[in-house]
This record gives sequence, structure tokens and C-alpha cells, in this order.
Amino acid sequence: MARFLRPSIPSVTFRRPPAQSTNRVITSLRSGFSRISLAGLAVAILWCGASLAEDPTPPKNIDDAKEQLKKAGQLFKDKKFGESSALVEACTRAFVPMVLDSDKKNLPEWERIHKQLLKASEALSIEGAEFSPLPEWSEIATMVRNAKSDKGKPQTTPSAPTPSASTPPKSDPNVVSFAKDVAPWIVASCGRCHVDKESGGFQMANYEQLMKGSKAGAVLFAGDPDGSQLLSVIETGTMPPNGSKVAPENLAKLKQWIQQGAKFDGEDPKASLKTLAGNGNPTMPANDKPVDVKQSTGKETVSFANDIAPILVANCNGCHYGGTRPSGGFAFNNFTGLLKGGTSGPALDPGKGDDSLIVKKLLGTAGQRMPAGGRPALNDEQIKLVKTWIDEGATYDGDSRESQLESVIAKSWAAKASHSELMAKRMERAKSRWQRVAPKSTPDEASDDEFHIVGNIGEGGAKQLLAQANNAAKNLKKQLKISPKDPLIKGGITIYALKSRYDYSELGNMLEKRSLPPEWSGHWRKDVLDLYIAMVYDKSDSKLNETSLLQQLTSVWVASHEGVPKWFADGAGRNAMANAVGQNDARVQPWFRRFPEVLQDLKTIKPLTDGKMNDEDEAIIGFGLIRNMQVSEMKKQYDLVLKNLASGTKFDDAFTKSLGPVDVFLTRSLGKGK
Repeated sequence: MARFLRPSIPSVTFRRPPAQSTNRVITSLRSGFSRISLAGLAVAILWCGASLAEDPTPPKNIDDAKEQLKKAGQLFKDKKFGESSALVEACTRAFVPMVLDSDKKNLPEWERIHKQLLKASEALSIEGAEFSPLPEWSEIATMVRNAKSDKGKPQTTPSAPTPSASTPPKSDPNVVSFAKDVAPWIVASCGRCHVDKESGGFQMANYEQLMKGSKAGAVLFAGDPDGSQLLSVIETGTMPPNGSKVAPENLAKLKQWIQQGAKFDGEDPKASLKTLAGNGNPTMPANDKPVDVKQSTGKETVSFANDIAPILVANCNGCHYGGTRPSGGFAFNNFTGLLKGGTSGPALDPGKGDDSLIVKKLLGTAGQRMPAGGRPALNDEQIKLVKTWIDEGATYDGDSRESQLESVIAKSWAAKASHSELMAKRMERAKSRWQRVAPKSTPDEASDDEFHIVGNIGEGGAKQLLAQANNAAKNLKKQLKISPKDPLIKGGITIYALKSRYDYSELGNMLEKRSLPPEWSGHWRKDVLDLYIAMVYDKSDSKLNETSLLQQLTSVWVASHEGVPKWFADGAGRNAMANAVGQNDARVQPWFRRFPEVLQDLKTIKPLTDGKMNDEDEAIIGFGLIRNMQVSEMKKQYDLVLKNLASGTKFDDAFTKSLGPVDVFLTRSLGKGK
């Protein structure tokens, strides 16, 4: 392979650092000074400017806050993100105390400022900044109401009682235990925001902090449930903010505990609530055996993808699906998680619906009925579907058992949808997602039964790019021997067309939440409902657009087949580009030069096979591998892999038939071990 890949001088990409402390910024600049370009150094200095200066003075009142946010907005426009972030952070930290000290008539104005703060922090977070948590407005409003109503009450913060003086008689069944009855559900319901960290100026990592209260004052008063703000925000549903209400029995225990004097019955009031509740390291089921997933036979009357997954996603979202702290240690973001179960053991027993814990929970015959958090119970028909599915063996009719359930649902729907139905759905989502990129603009669009152009290149530009996309697709279909009457990909392809490299970068930031490599001017993404190409449009060079589209269309077509790794799809696209324009093209030459460097840094094939390499290096390796096939006796085998993919063969099978097992091929071709 070295005979056609030429070495080059290593290139270094400077990545903008997030807002950091002065010492960390200076250290990072010193350690990398010899490698950073002057432009990169300028950006770094711009970013750390706010850190090198004194911290901004926190605002003291509503006028100060308005002025500070106005100044932060101007700094943001001037791309002085570090200084802008410092002002927003100062305002965020001072916000709750300012509101509590302000006149109640100013609440509408404070609410507007609250929204501005959220928008500012969101915009700056994309640029790498981090901010202190800002409470929801409803939580702050509750604080204000309680603060105003408690003016006549003594505001002294209760001190944490000593264990010896406050331990309640354990023999009395009517006495609520803080350690056994209160701490466990506080950790489960409030842990992520107020035990693990400080949110809204309030942290209760231990009993002493709980009794100390928030920056605004005490949150509970021993013997006075009605005057305790903590109880009030839970009763009204303000907290927890994710809609998962505290169970009535736990709320009753909290009220009774406060009424009995809010006493501590542990050994150390400074001990973590997690330790006190026995939740420092939640015990997971002692089941290290691989999960036995039974594939659907096609004879079942209930489908997991069509019937069960939609019920789970709709009713269990936040607690067991998509949450960061799954209730009861039971997380089923994918099918494997559903079979594993949680701290109570397996949730289902295939073949035995009535005996399965999940069915008992849905019926309310095994402890608290699910779904919890005030959500309505499943109807009889839904519970019957779950029970029947388990009775029939709890089989799986999705693709990968590790796929997110929403993806399983979408793929099942897409498989049954027509080309036009799937394309309509993709077009609808593309228009919606464009609002993230340019929320105040109406996109320029053009479409046919194969492509949907969305961008900011003008109506004429969109129509021209549509024609260029069809020319590129025509050439690709000819190479792949696809009928010109058939769509290249079922459901069509969205093309996000951007008029500048800056706009293209913004799409990466806003839509994909990542920084796109600086050498890119186009890329692809594949999901069931979000299959698209993003590219910088050159209005003066149609051939450049067509060849760029040829690269991306080849990659996305290859990737649309089952099991294709990203390195192979990217390599196929870059190889198609090199065939079309020649290896002396300015876009292709860097790929040849870069390959030896990436290969040298690669110690084993594991980062490649596990998808752990960065996107550009992974694509470079893929290009080198496939390009080598093109200039050797392996060209026929490579073409056969594509032919087998087109016929519906899975990637591993298609590759093995032509070139042998993938791992063996990679170790032999790259000269690296596993």
C-alpha cells in the first residue's frame, strides 16, 4: 500500500477550548505553544480573555441584570465568547437572591430575564461554555411566594441535632425513620439535582445540608409541615421537575417526619444520604449471564417493534427509558436492558406473562402500580398486549438488540411504509430541524421523488443543486447497475445546502452538537427518519458540486445496507470521488498524504472495529483500504461486495464471501493486531 500513499508533514488542528480557569488555560497554552498556529493562539487568547481579567461584578437589581445581559449579547455578537460567558454566569449565580429581594410586582419582568438567561446559556454552551444550574421559573416563583408568606415567622436555620439527642425510639412503629423511610426516596427522586450536585442554590448531600436549606433560607422547619417549603414544592408537583411526582406514601412519610421534629436517626449527620440510604452503589441483579434474546418466528400475534415498544416509550419515558437515573436500576433504552431487569431481578419471564414482574407492576399487584409519577395506568388492552407478548416467548423482531427503542419503532414503520410515505416523513423532519440551524429564516427548497434540498442558497440555487444531485445519482446508479427508474434509496435523501463554510459549521453545532472537522465541506448522516447529506454549495462550479455529491451519495448508499461499518462507507465514498476526479485533485491529495500518519498512530484494529476513531481518521483508513483494492487484484472482490449488498446480503456475509472475515482482512491489510 505504501507504493501509492505518499508521506507528508503532520497537520495539527487547533480546537477552541471551552471557558476555563486562568491556570488551566495558561497551562494548556504553554504545553501546546510550539504546535498551535498563530490563528489558533489568537482564538485561545480571545476565549481566555475573560478569565485573565477580573471576574465581573454580579448584578444587584433588575436594572443591573438587564444591562449585564445586554452587554453579554453584544460580546457574543463580537465573538468574545469568554467575556460573554462570564457575564451570563455572574447573572445566573445572582439571579435567585435578586428575585427574592425584589418587589413582587417585578415578577413578570424577572420571568422575561429568566428566559433570556436560558437562551444565552444555551447559545454559549454550544461554544463550549458551562454554567451553574438555573432553577425552573416555577420553582423560583414558589420560593418567592413562600418567602413573602413567611415574613412573620422566625427565619433562623435549624441546627442539625446531635444523633444521641435526636434518635427516635426504634421500637415505636409510629415514628418515621429518616434513614429508612425518608432518605431512600429523596435519593431516588431528587438525587440527580440536589444530592449529587447543587441546583437552584440548594444541595442536600447529607442531613446537615438538608436542614441548612438553600441560599434563600431554610426549606423545612421541624414540627411545621405547613411552613416547610420542601414539602410545598413536592405537594404542588413543582418538584421533581421531570413530571415524576413523589409517591403519596413517601410524601406522607415526609410530612409525618417533619411533624415529629425532623429528627436524625443515623450515626453521622454529615454522612452522604446515599450511604445512609444504602444507595451509595445500587445493587444490580446478580446475573452475569448473557441475555438470551429469542428472535421472532413470524408466528407471534403480538410484535415487540409494532405493539410493545411504542407502549414502553410512551409510558415509561424518563423513569426507565431515556433517563439518567433509572428507577429501581431498571433501564430499558434497548431490548437487552429490558430483559436484564433491575435491582428487583428480571422484569419478565418469557412464556409466563402472569408471573412476570412487569405485568404485576402494570396491574398494581406487586407494590406501587406502574407507570408512577401521576401518569395514568395502562388500559386493559395495552396490558393484555404485554402479557400476550410474554406468553408467546417475549421474542424480538427488531434488528440490533442494542438499538434504542425509538429507532426500533421507526425502522419497523419504515419497513412497511412506501417510498413516498417515508420521504414525506423525512421532508417534514428536515424542515423542522432546519429551524435549529436558522430559527428565524425560511429555507430555500426544491424536491422531486428522489431528493429534498433544504438550505440558504436561494431558490435558484436549490433548483440547480437538485439537477446536479440527479446527475450524480444517475452516474452512481450506472456504476452500481441500479435501474434508473428506481430510487437510489427508499424514502429519498435530504440535502442540507449551505452557502458558506461558516453556515456549514453552524449546522454541525446546532443540529449535530459537534464541531465538524475543518477540512470537511460535506458529510452524511444515516438514521431511519434522518438520512441526509450536508454540504457547502459552490454556485460557480457545478462539476465540483456533482463530484462532492457523488462522494456523499456513494457513502450514504453503502451505509444504508445492514451492518455496514462507517469506515467502509466513508472509504467507498472517497474512492468514488478519487475515481471521478483523479488523485491529483486538491480534495483528494490530502487523503493520500494523511494515510501513513494515521496508520502509524493506529496500534491495533480495535479502535476501527469498535468505532472509536475520530471521523476523519476513520474515513482516511477506509479510503486507504478501499483504494488499495482498486489498484490491485482485489478490485473484482470489492465490486462483488457492493453487488451482494445491493441484493440484500448483510455486510459481514457479503464481505466474507468475497474477501474473507473482516477482522482477518483488516489485520492483514493494515499490519496491526487485534
